[in-house]
Amino acid sequence: MSAALPAGSKTVQAMFGRIACRYDLLNRVLSARLDVRWRRLAIALVPPGDGDALDLACGTFDLGLAALRQGRARRVHGCDFSVPMLAAGAGKRRGAALSAAAGDALRLPYADAAFDLAMVAYGWRNFGDPLASARELRRVLRPGGHLLILEFFRPVRWFPKAFYATFGRGVFPLAGAVLAGDREAYRYLHDSVQGFVSPAEADIHLRDAGFTGPRWRALCGGVSHAVAVKAV
Repeated sequence: MSAALPAGSKTVQAMFGRIACRYDLLNRVLSARLDVRWRRLAIALVPPGDGDALDLACGTFDLGLAALRQGRARRVHGCDFSVPMLAAGAGKRRGAALSAAAGDALRLPYADAAFDLAMVAYGWRNFGDPLASARELRRVLRPGGHLLILEFFRPVRWFPKAFYATFGRGVFPLAGAVLAGDREAYRYLHDSVQGFVSPAEADIHLRDAGFTGPRWRALCGGVSHAVAVKAV
């Protein structure tokens, strides 16, 4: 892990550490288990493969485990800046071809062209600099490798706007307070979505970082999106 995370990143890192033990429960409750389906649909955007995959902002390893089950990699390397989150998911990866490491998304602890596939689920908006982190993901991918991002982008259509203005603003913090004892962590979820890039802006960042051929899938009317791109 980088020894010099920016102050804002340290705050987010500490927040995820506080909620790590209840993270999976809150994901399932707040999404009514749709998060499981969203990961499965997102992974279908990238081709089958038997290479090495990076699961960045891996959390408790849900995406990496799904990628292995769906035949998208032979081995997955999970990386997250929250050590408590990695610890919370340790039991889930036991016996799986899935390693874990702590690391900074803007200075990944991997060599150039180390992976055939890179994945990020609900982490890109936490990286501080979307373009710089996309360039770092391009660095560790081999030419022709794929990047998959599953994310809550800033909403531009009426339904996701209404969802975040109501459910996201009110229910998320309340559920965080009741189930995890941390209202602020789930207020951050709403605020970080509003401050993040739109899907159109994400396309520009990914192109500028060295990716091409974006394939998008809107989930739940645009509340969440998945996009897969190819490294040039």
